[in-house]
Amino acid sequence: MTTKKARTTAPVIAATQNLATYEPPIYHPDAGKKALQGLTTQLDTLTEADLVTLKLDVEAATYAALGVAGFIADPGIHARFARLPAAELDIAHVDGLGATCFAMLYALGEARAACALVTESKVSPEIQAESVEVEKRMQAVCEYQLSDDPEIKPELDRLRPGMGNRDTANDLLGYARIYDLRPDVVKADTKNYRRDDAAKARDLAGKIIQALSTAMTPRARVAHERYARVWTLLDRGYNEVRFAGLWLLRNDPQAEQRFPSLFSAGRPTQGRPKKVTAPDEPTKPVNGSSTTSPT
Repeated sequence: MTTKKARTTAPVIAATQNLATYEPPIYHPDAGKKALQGLTTQLDTLTEADLVTLKLDVEAATYAALGVAGFIADPGIHARFARLPAAELDIAHVDGLGATCFAMLYALGEARAACALVTESKVSPEIQAESVEVEKRMQAVCEYQLSDDPEIKPELDRLRPGMGNRDTANDLLGYARIYDLRPDVVKADTKNYRRDDAAKARDLAGKIIQALSTAMTPRARVAHERYARVWTLLDRGYNEVRFAGLWLLRNDPQAEQRFPSLFSAGRPTQGRPKKVTAPDEPTKPVNGSSTTSPT
């Protein structure tokens, strides 16, 4: 059997993505470094607005994606992906998944070595206290008003766990974005909504991020930005593969296990509980009125 040749646009490491044997790629730092270099152009095209916040165990999520890279390298599975119209799926996402995982593992190692993942720094007690207050209030609004919104719910799940200053900054930005996406819905919350909370959240997040950045060495700042950029590429590419795979294997009862959610695979197991449950939380308004939950 001849090995299917990957497109030249895909960041592939031939020695580790063997379509004939479909064995999971085996990571080595040298291969990771090479893969990262191969992604330079794609990484440089990302803007700050493109970057995905990292609120999960990136290492665990990357290993899950790497397992999928091995599975889709099976000639039969790969051929099914390749038959999809290019307008629906760029096969480069399939061919390049293993290499992108390698680049992520290498970038993660470099970020750790540079102490770029430290989440605590000298953030003033006043900013910390106000950040917690604003975050708690905005979370209460979003959880109560939007927990059944299919577009917003995954974001709420992502924002809920975590700990540390970096996580708080990411949460504030996340809730501010939800406020922008559903302005009329959040305004309906008469208990916790504050008109200036979204702007305040962004301001506080900026101050926390500035404190974190100031505490970093130049090497750490570079390593962290690269780490975030590679994760953004991996997250994008993997989701393209995952959603296509779930459709292709829609009749396979193990489809969800074969193409797991990276959020689920890397879900933090520790951290502060962030689910807001208030005993006096009002029930959802009925016919425009606001009532209180029965005790």
